[in-house]
Amino acid sequence: MQRAADPKRVLGKPVNAARCGLRSGRQVLGLNMQLLRAVTLDDRAYFLILLMIISGMYLALPKQGDIDWPDAPRHALNGAFVLDFFKAMPLRHPIEFAYDYYRQWPALTILFYPPLFYGVLAAVYAAFGVSEASALLAEFGFLLLLAWGAFRLSRHWLAPPPALAVALLLIGAPELAFWGRQIMLDIPAYAFLVWAAELLVRHLESKQRRTLFAAVACAVAAAYTKYNAIFFVLPIAVSVVYAYGRRAFCRGAVLQAAALGGVLLLPLVGIFFVFGNYNLEQAAGIPGTQGSRWTVSELTYYARILPAVVSWPTLVLACFYAAALPFSPRWRLPRGHAVMLGSWLLIGYAFYSVIAVKEPRHILFITYPIALAAVLAIDRTVAKSGQRDAVSVGVAGLILAVTLATGTVPAVAGMQQAAEAVAQLAPPETNVAFWGSRDGTFIYAMRAYSGRNDLGVVRLDKLLLGDVAVYLEHGFKENVISPDDLVDTFRNLHIQYVVFQTRYHDDLASVKALEEALGSDKFVKVDRIPMAANYGKGYMADLVIYRLKTDVPRGRVAPSMQIKLLGRSL
Repeated sequence: MQRAADPKRVLGKPVNAARCGLRSGRQVLGLNMQLLRAVTLDDRAYFLILLMIISGMYLALPKQGDIDWPDAPRHALNGAFVLDFFKAMPLRHPIEFAYDYYRQWPALTILFYPPLFYGVLAAVYAAFGVSEASALLAEFGFLLLLAWGAFRLSRHWLAPPPALAVALLLIGAPELAFWGRQIMLDIPAYAFLVWAAELLVRHLESKQRRTLFAAVACAVAAAYTKYNAIFFVLPIAVSVVYAYGRRAFCRGAVLQAAALGGVLLLPLVGIFFVFGNYNLEQAAGIPGTQGSRWTVSELTYYARILPAVVSWPTLVLACFYAAALPFSPRWRLPRGHAVMLGSWLLIGYAFYSVIAVKEPRHILFITYPIALAAVLAIDRTVAKSGQRDAVSVGVAGLILAVTLATGTVPAVAGMQQAAEAVAQLAPPETNVAFWGSRDGTFIYAMRAYSGRNDLGVVRLDKLLLGDVAVYLEHGFKENVISPDDLVDTFRNLHIQYVVFQTRYHDDLASVKALEEALGSDKFVKVDRIPMAANYGKGYMADLVIYRLKTDVPRGRVAPSMQIKLLGRSL
């Protein structure tokens, strides 16, 4: 009868079990550390690649206060307000501080939008100073966070090179590249949303409580950056319910995560219904938004513009991947992950399609699943080729390069120069009046570049026009005012200098009255600054600086302003 082998003897030699186990443990630990070190170095290399690409995008931009898009300088000014608020710490009268700030710099839109981005922007301003360059640095920080989140999320299904391709394809989407290079809320919110998805997938794989909490926190942060990112709570809910089934409704971690999200969102809900709801009312009044949301044209709007949003090659490759799935089981992702990505795409599309105001940038938040599907199509098609990594990275890199080479971020020079020029001339504690198409840019330039915090700005559209529906292009009413009345108003408001943009709505009677007043013997022309754009034919108009010959008293006086948001006059 054969004897059983002695577990303490191997090949006839005695073995200490504890020592053997210790050696095995060390080997496993050493192997794991080597793998961790390799992964970390690998990831570090790809992070540096993304950092270099995004740094190059940042350096290529004009950053001298030449802001074209009307919302961008307002977002930038909101960050300056937060910085100035914390410097002053007006804890006894915070509301009055905000009113006074708006009187001085009447482009402030704080609380019209969620506040998170402005807090980050204030921190960047504190470190680098208030400027467009600093504001864009914060924006590009979020663009890097978005690209890195896309890479990390893609690593659940792809090797590092094609995961890099997904990140490049995402930031190379024409619409995303356009808005990602301006001071806007879309990219910061999208960065939080992508990281929410990354943490959610980690939770689906590991079932760790902390990853679910972190995913919820990132989704809430996205909503605190831009309201319409709130839709992502539904894909999170769908994914969790699919993963746990009925147990999701009695699982402690799920209930705690839902409670955490609800508590964190309560202040945002209050801010929205007090402040953000006014934006919806204003937007609903824009011509063309009153039609039915359920027409075929409305429901297919984003599908029709999707090629321009993500690029034709990306959309074609994504559609090819979706069409091949029924016939190629090996191409499919784990079912729970596919449910998350599918619900992200479909719920997001439905959410934005039923919103009355439609803009291409609103659909940016659902572009990641499309970019992923495009790279999966390339990776799976050339899976047996030794060049699979080079092909995916090459295609994505080419699309990014074409996007950056052909897409211009609009910039208009002149506003900063005008702000600095008038700041050198204006007497202390007086107002500067402005009439022009980019009042927000001029006001931000006065705050950021003039070095004259004793001055204030009076927007002449507040005097000449009334009932403006968001922008002048959407409708307004003219105020009847004579040239002499305007001169008296300037004296009463302690306006010594006026900056006037030529050819801007000069067909209006109220603007003609302003031109007549400025051309009278009561004013003298002191400077003329050309406005030049990096698009169109370059030259746009002139910014003419006029001085009221009569000296005005010191002390800023703001005009009466109706803040419809709060139902209050200042």
